[in-house]
Amino acid sequence: MNFAALEEFIYENRLFDRNSVHGLEHWHQVEFNGLLIAKKTHADETVVRLFSLFHDSRRVHDGYDEEHGPRGANFAEELRGKYFQLDDDRFEKLLHACRNHTVEPASGDPTIDACYDADRLDLGRVQIVPDPNKMATDFGKKLAAKLQKIPIEKHRDWLRTESFIIFPK
Repeated sequence: MNFAALEEFIYENRLFDRNSVHGLEHWHQVEFNGLLIAKKTHADETVVRLFSLFHDSRRVHDGYDEEHGPRGANFAEELRGKYFQLDDDRFEKLLHACRNHTVEPASGDPTIDACYDADRLDLGRVQIVPDPNKMATDFGKKLAAKLQKIPIEKHRDWLRTESFIIFPK
């Protein structure tokens, strides 16, 4: 799967502004967070990576947009088979995660829950410290608990560097 080409296509066809807090920088952080969580939870890395691209791709603005997740899932349905391939079971997980990432606390599925936590761990970008009690995975809870002690403007840096020291593979 050519993730770079898929990312470029999705980004060029986004509905929101280039400077959105839900834009490319966020997508990359969600991917990083999701892969970090997947290493500990055995979540499906391909689904996590696809989630990072689709989950906010159909936002119309940065404010409350309750239908952005379902629109992102619909966009994934439009692009499946043309821009990426995924078997039915994994595709259903991707759709579920996109549709429900803002409304479902946890699904019970390691892959879907890794997607949820990957997004929630980047709340620092909007000045919200992730709450360990609102994480869907045990590892997400541990990461969020550590973020409680880190200045909010350093959350991304900490996740990209220090989390490996505290929580080695």
